Amino acid sequence: MGNETKIDKYLDKQALIAFLRDLAEAVEKGGKEEFACVDDFRKLKISVKNEFGRFSLKARFKSAAECSAEDLAEGADESGRPKYKSLKKRMKSSFRMILKLIHEGQMPPEAAVRSFLDDSALMVTYPGFGDEYYDEYTHACAALRTAFEAGDLEAMHAAIDVIAHEKSRCHAKYD
Repeated sequence: MGNETKIDKYLDKQALIAFLRDLAEAVEKGGKEEFACVDDFRKLKISVKNEFGRFSLKARFKSAAECSAEDLAEGADESGRPKYKSLKKRMKSSFRMILKLIHEGQMPPEAAVRSFLDDSALMVTYPGFGDEYYDEYTHACAALRTAFEAGDLEAMHAAIDVIAHEKSRCHAKYD
C-alpha cells in the first residue's frame, strides 16, 4: 500500500454524505480498508464535482509513515535508506515549518524538529551532495538541537538562520 492512498469513484448524494462521515470518523478514531492510516495523514486532498446528478469524488491522502509493513519503503535504495531526493523533499517540509514558526516567534512542534534533525543527520552521510558544507551544517544542527531542548527561542532563531545560510550556499553550487 505504501503511504499514499487514492480514491476515485462516482457516488450519489447519500453515498457521498456517508463517505464524508466515514472519513471524519477515520481521521478521529483510525480507519480500515480504504481509510487505513488516514488518521496519521500528512496531506489530504478531496475534490468533489457534481456531474449530471452524480458526484465525482477524488480523494488522496499521504500518511506520515508507511502504512503496510509488508511493502518496502517507496523511494528507498538497496540499503533501505531513502533516496536522497526523497529525503530532501521530506526535509523541505519540516524545515519550512520550523523556519516560519521560529521567525514568527513561536516554538515549532517537537515532531517537526526531531524529524528535521534526524533527516539532517542522515543527509550528511550521502557523499557527493555538498560534503564540504556538511561540517558547518552539522554544527548548526547541533546548536538547533541544544537550543530546542533548552527551550531557547532566540538561540533557535540564530541556529536556524545559520542552517538556512549553509543550505543556500550548498544549493547554489549543487542544485
